[in-house]
Amino acid sequence: MDTRRNFIKKSAIVSAALCLPVSLTRESLAAYPDLKTHDPKKALILWYSQTGQTRRYSRLIGCILKGKNLTIDESEIQEFDKKLLPDYDLIIIGTPVFYYDTPSNVSNWLETIPSIKGTPVAAFVSFGGPEGNQHNASCHILKILANNGGVPVGRDAFRNIPSYPTPNWNSDNQISGQHLPNAATFDQVRRFTADMLERISRNETISIGYEIALREGLRALPLVWLNKKAINKHTVDAQKCIRCGTCVRKCPTKAINPFKQIVDRDRCLACFGCLNNCPADAVLMEYRGQRLYGFPAYLKRNRITILEPPEFSTCS
Repeated sequence: MDTRRNFIKKSAIVSAALCLPVSLTRESLAAYPDLKTHDPKKALILWYSQTGQTRRYSRLIGCILKGKNLTIDESEIQEFDKKLLPDYDLIIIGTPVFYYDTPSNVSNWLETIPSIKGTPVAAFVSFGGPEGNQHNASCHILKILANNGGVPVGRDAFRNIPSYPTPNWNSDNQISGQHLPNAATFDQVRRFTADMLERISRNETISIGYEIALREGLRALPLVWLNKKAINKHTVDAQKCIRCGTCVRKCPTKAINPFKQIVDRDRCLACFGCLNNCPADAVLMEYRGQRLYGFPAYLKRNRITILEPPEFSTCS
């Protein structure tokens, strides 16, 4: 049986031709305000992370910057008071790629930030497979930040083990990424951080150029709607639920109520954060009649331990 990702691709194939002209455009912002500093002292790292991958990279960046004697504040993006953004010398945003793009809850949050004119900004995305449109997704973040006065100084994408749930978690893409992140991934994060600081010191910026790719057009299709149409059951097992509230904290739209065993299907973004973070396997989700199980259960069943960077042993 097809995986959900294949189902979405097949559902979108008829409309893909209509999106081709969109995917063949390129855009770049060349004129930015002057950097307000060439020697940042106070940095902010904001992330949206569902299964801990993006947060892991954010923490590593924070450890590296602390080693450079910067004062670091780190937070889940939707828990941070955006009015404080102008107080920082450097802002870094991290997020996974969802449906070939920046998650809508992240882009919506960024669209309403105050002016950060002259502030160096950088963006990175985490992704589970090479076909995810990760370059353009990170550029979308930088474009929004630049529209609010930010000055782009860094962009990258870090691959990790996929956490997109499928009935058997056994696709070729899944198996090929089971060893990630590895030492090379963490080296890439270190280079990203070092290059970003070097650009700031040299008063250099980066352009926001979009890749020419059909998947850039696919992101304009109603992929979330298509996915939700194929989810025929989405609720909470009252017998398994331990009332920990993890699913509520991880839901970016607060669409789930485990105490009443209901999910607001209209507000749901089909991000699978509730399923992928429930420690009791209490979130019931069926996709085209097949029961899905979450990321923690997948790791346990396959005896997979995700590598942590050595900096975590010495960095608080």
